Amino acid sequence: MAHDPPTAEGLLGPLEYEVLRALWADSPASVPAVLERLNGGRGHEQQLAYTTVMTVLTRLHEKGLLDRTRRGRGYEYHPRYTEPRLVEHLGRREVDDLVDRYGRVALAQFASALHDADPELLRQLHELGDADDA
Repeated sequence: MAHDPPTAEGLLGPLEYEVLRALWADSPASVPAVLERLNGGRGHEQQLAYTTVMTVLTRLHEKGLLDRTRRGRGYEYHPRYTEPRLVEHLGRREVDDLVDRYGRVALAQFASALHDADPELLRQLHELGDADDA
């Protein structure tokens, strides 16, 4: 049974996700190129400013989600992860944060959730575990 690939929508801010989608479609790209892509589908009143896009790109780079290469006086950006890999990365980071914060309590809650889980979810977890072992 085929499943739709996971999306990062909702895991990041809406503008961060929009910027990443532009880069997944065509990268590497400079700030002006990303700005042009984002503004291409917007009305005049919803146009983004250059500094807004530059700030989002910089923050995504600082979060470790983008790589950048110096080109002249600016940078070209490209995603460090595909969208499915980004979802995995963010999920792993959330789990690590929960375990760091709550320790054994978090692990006990995960175990309890697995015990009560839908059989289809358990099958999918087993498939993921098998894929990680390969």
